[in-house]
Amino acid sequence: MSTTPDLAAPDAHEELERALTRVVRRVFVPTAGEASRQQAGVDLERSTYSTLARIADLDHPRLTEVAAAMGLDTSTASRHTKRLVEDGYVEVTACAEDARARRYHPTPAGEQALQRVRTARRDQLAALLDSWTPDDVQVLASGLDRLVDALEAPDGDRR
Repeated sequence: MSTTPDLAAPDAHEELERALTRVVRRVFVPTAGEASRQQAGVDLERSTYSTLARIADLDHPRLTEVAAAMGLDTSTASRHTKRLVEDGYVEVTACAEDARARRYHPTPAGEQALQRVRTARRDQLAALLDSWTPDDVQVLASGLDRLVDALEAPDGDRR
């Protein structure tokens, strides 16, 4: 019995790279997430919805924090947050530490919109993965969390 790797078999990292490329391509299709937002009755573009979700995930962030967390320039984040404020999904308050700065947080309408879209996404995932075992779903979720943690960790602090 040979212990030499089968050179014809794809390497696990090659398979992972291919699978992640397929996921990223799918996620960045312009209509990605549209069905969830429609099912939830939330009339927001993908980019604006993503900004709302990031604001909710952060603790009353400043605009610069929103932009940095999303990998956007401040002017782009500003356009998105301005639309969210105009549509009643986000409130702006003065920053206690710096009166010139502003902090953003979802309004009750913004929180409800996020909850409705997240519920619709969970329902869609449940339908997509209905043939998977709960353990398979948990393994996928744990693996993806570990991957994102590694991607977000400073160099040298990857587990």
